[in-house]
Amino acid sequence: MIPPVLRFMESAARWPDRPALQDDLGARLTHGELASRAAALAAGLQKRLGDNREAIVALAAKNHADHVVAMFGIFLAGYAWLPLNPRSAPALNIQICETLRPSLVLLDEACKDCVNSSSLPAALFRAGDRQGLDALSADAGQWRAPALAPDHVMSVKLTGGTTGRPKAVAQTQRVIATAASDLAAVFAITGEDVNLAAAPLSHGAFHLLLPVLIAGGRHVIASDLSPEALLDAMEREGVTLAFMPPTLIIKLSGSGLARPERFPALRELIYSAAPMPPAQIRRAWEAFGPKIAAMYGQVEAPMALAAMTAGEMAGTGKLESAGRACPSTQLRILGPDPDGTGEIAARGPLVAPRYLTGEPLDIEDGWLKTGDLGRIDPDGHVFIRGRSREMLITGGFNVYPAEVERALLSVDGVTEACVFGVADPYWGERVEAAIVAQPGVDDEALREAVKAAIGAVAAPKAIHRIEALPRNPVGKVVRREVAALFSACDGA
Repeated sequence: MIPPVLRFMESAARWPDRPALQDDLGARLTHGELASRAAALAAGLQKRLGDNREAIVALAAKNHADHVVAMFGIFLAGYAWLPLNPRSAPALNIQICETLRPSLVLLDEACKDCVNSSSLPAALFRAGDRQGLDALSADAGQWRAPALAPDHVMSVKLTGGTTGRPKAVAQTQRVIATAASDLAAVFAITGEDVNLAAAPLSHGAFHLLLPVLIAGGRHVIASDLSPEALLDAMEREGVTLAFMPPTLIIKLSGSGLARPERFPALRELIYSAAPMPPAQIRRAWEAFGPKIAAMYGQVEAPMALAAMTAGEMAGTGKLESAGRACPSTQLRILGPDPDGTGEIAARGPLVAPRYLTGEPLDIEDGWLKTGDLGRIDPDGHVFIRGRSREMLITGGFNVYPAEVERALLSVDGVTEACVFGVADPYWGERVEAAIVAQPGVDDEALREAVKAAIGAVAAPKAIHRIEALPRNPVGKVVRREVAALFSACDGA
């Protein structure tokens, strides 16, 4: 197995003059320039940190080309990359660093307050300033390609922490290489592709970086997430691929600015990180054409457990499916109910080997238990019903919040929904919902939508309006915070 960043170096040597990166700050790098700058930074890091194969280098940066230079410099030095989210509270980032003890923290000056601790070894750089990152490689000498075994940790990613303290996942060279090769195969990535990196490079947008660059393609890195800026970039640059969370696709679809004829080059507008109800997919089709694709994964098996291309989604009409297992992964259902629902389990080289924070991975007979409940149809399409720990039992019946949320989101005017349970002496758990909706959306219409889709037992007993749902730094709704907010209101 050739480590993925070394595969990029090979492709950069083959196509040094092809455009690789551009950003909103005006930076433009070819493949050769990216490789040269990243290798120079790697040499500087090697001079500073030595030949320590266990070293972790944390990076906090906004979306721009120097973020990728810094990330690839860490990879080429042979160290593990620990992405810190600039939107996280400083206390959380400091806690992460104190737990994982990075040898160095690289900080974009625009993010320096996100890790405001004088006890951490830090180096500042300014995006777009060649004296920034390049200063770290001054007088460093020649980059030495490290010996990288398949089980060498390449990335340390934190779980969402939606139920407590985040866990640090050891994503090895094998894990990242598997994700890159599977994404390239499923989405038929070539050197002609132009990817819009609108999601944070520290999280979801990272996984398309390597497959597109290895193929000789180009990334357009976005920091301005306004509909006008993103849609103009997609049109102007001939974007063919993009990964976005559903909330951003919904925002763009509802802007009134997106029309299919603006984006003739677009092949795959990929969503992940949260379900996207069929009603919202159809609205996105009106804005972009039938170009919506899906990916399913988790930090322990990143991005590419299952996927569905835009053509397959439109052709099969299975809009509620997360796709079929990617080439390197096997999926199965553990302990299915009579209707075929059970816990989704996965095995293969995409599965990370361990946590670095000491907790054991939930593996049974070689199968990673994902914690997601779902079913797999005879054609291999995966349908996710929700997280096992979030399932509600109301009146003796199982209710899956994600299914109720899909029904609520099918009603015009509802843009966000979160369903939760409240302890109740009669029902056991009473189904309630919090929604973000336009004025005039009727509660009874919402309940009727749920009854029609699932049944009366799942209809929310109370529906609360809220201006915005609380989300964690990676954009996932924090269900426990919503439940606590309205449980407190009920008890007041």
